[in-house]
Amino acid sequence: MKTTSTLFETVEKEIIDSTYEIFSTMIPLEIKSGKVFNREEKDIQEEVMSLVSFSGEHSGIIALFCSRKIALKITSLMLGIDTFELDHDTKDAIGEVTNMIAGNLKNRVYTDLGTMHLAVPLVVAGTDMTISSSSRENGECTHSPLYVKPANNQNMWVIFPFSSAEGTFHVGMKINHEKS
Repeated sequence: MKTTSTLFETVEKEIIDSTYEIFSTMIPLEIKSGKVFNREEKDIQEEVMSLVSFSGEHSGIIALFCSRKIALKITSLMLGIDTFELDHDTKDAIGEVTNMIAGNLKNRVYTDLGTMHLAVPLVVAGTDMTISSSSRENGECTHSPLYVKPANNQNMWVIFPFSSAEGTFHVGMKINHEKS
C-alpha cells in the first residue's frame, strides 16, 4: 500500500502528465508546469472556470481556471478557428479540455484511488467570480488523506499551474475521501 505522501506524488504526477498529454495531442500550444501549491477556495478568482465533479471511493472536483485571453486562445487552437468571445463554443472547448484531463486522470489513478465516476463539465465565465463548493462537515465524508497540507481545511484546493507563451492557466483539484 502506498503511503499518503507517495499517493499524493502519484496523483500530482498524473494530473501534470494528463494535462501535458491533452495539450500535446489536442491543442498545439506548448505548456510548462510550475510548482504545485494550495489555495483556499475563497481566493480562487478567474474569468473562466470549468469544473468536473467526481464520485467513487473518493469524491471531489477537477477544474480548469483561466483568464478570458487564454480560454480564447485554447479554443482557437483546439477548434482551428479564430475565437473572440466567451461564447458557447469557448465554453464547450474549455469544458472538453477539463473533461479530457479528468478522464485521463481517472484511467491513470484507478489502481490507487479506485473507481471515479465523472460528471458532465460545468463551465462558467464572467468577471468577479469566486467558487464555493459544498463541503460536508456533518460526518458524511472526511478530507482525503491525500491532502494533508494544511490539515483539516476542506476549502483548500491543490493548484497545478501551467504557463505558455499565450498566458497561464491552472488545473485544480479538491478531493474528499468517502467514509464506508
